[in-house]
Amino acid sequence: MELRHICSVLALAEELHFRRAAERVGLAQTALSAQIKALEDELGFALFFRTTRHVSLTQAGVVFVNEAKAVLARLDEAIEATRAAADEGLQRIRIGGIDAALIWFLPPVIQAFRKEFPNVWLPLTEVSASAEQAIEIVRHRVDVAFFRPPPPVDGIAWKLLYEEGVLVALPDYHRLCAERELTAMQLRDEPFISYPRSARPFLHGMLATSFSRAGLRPRVVMEAIEKSTLLRLVAQGLGVGLVPQWVCLQPHEGVTFRPYASATAPLGFAIGWRKSDRSETIRRFVEIASSHAESLHPLFANLPKI
Repeated sequence: MELRHICSVLALAEELHFRRAAERVGLAQTALSAQIKALEDELGFALFFRTTRHVSLTQAGVVFVNEAKAVLARLDEAIEATRAAADEGLQRIRIGGIDAALIWFLPPVIQAFRKEFPNVWLPLTEVSASAEQAIEIVRHRVDVAFFRPPPPVDGIAWKLLYEEGVLVALPDYHRLCAERELTAMQLRDEPFISYPRSARPFLHGMLATSFSRAGLRPRVVMEAIEKSTLLRLVAQGLGVGLVPQWVCLQPHEGVTFRPYASATAPLGFAIGWRKSDRSETIRRFVEIASSHAESLHPLFANLPKI
């Protein structure tokens, strides 16, 4: 059942004349008649009595018309409510984020946002892979998301918040802790704790590509999805691993960080939202996140970096 078919029924119910109803909805009379016949066949009962001179509603047709009017009225209310939300703001912003967002970047942003919008609900969802975050935006499952850019799908507006380097996590008694920075060549014989491509595609690819450029292959002995798991394994002396620069903002007992000089590129961190979204609330959320990111630039400048 299509909305245009319902509109045709309502037009005929009010005009009770096929030609006038057809003109009203912009159809040929034969097309209107065919639409209504098709709808009646789909429903399994007649909506109209027809003679060569007269058109009238059946009892079932009267009920259908009344219910259809209520549905269209509710649809108009829904459109107006949605338009108001888009123009004036939302009472809920669903936020998606990779761990960098949820663990350390996002909490100050939420605190600042709530001072201006104390009644807006901010549910959070963590997805490890950045590509999944972008897809969640397009599917309207989240409204804004934090991810590694660029997004792999169309329809997303995004802003780069900052870039960070890549570090090597070592057991704090490791001989390479004496070095200021490390290269793939220096790490060629080390057992690596890596990440599955599906969970951490950027760091997974960074390890493989940087070693390949040096004519090497990393000796991966195990994989961990979460960086916290990787760091615990490193602290226990089971291997070394790559982590983004933000990780060293927090203490990790038994782990030492050194810049990875063979990193192929810095890691970007971005916020994204739907291009079609006109919400003032989301616009303000993006502004607050951007302001917070700018305040972090001096902090990143003082961290171990490439």
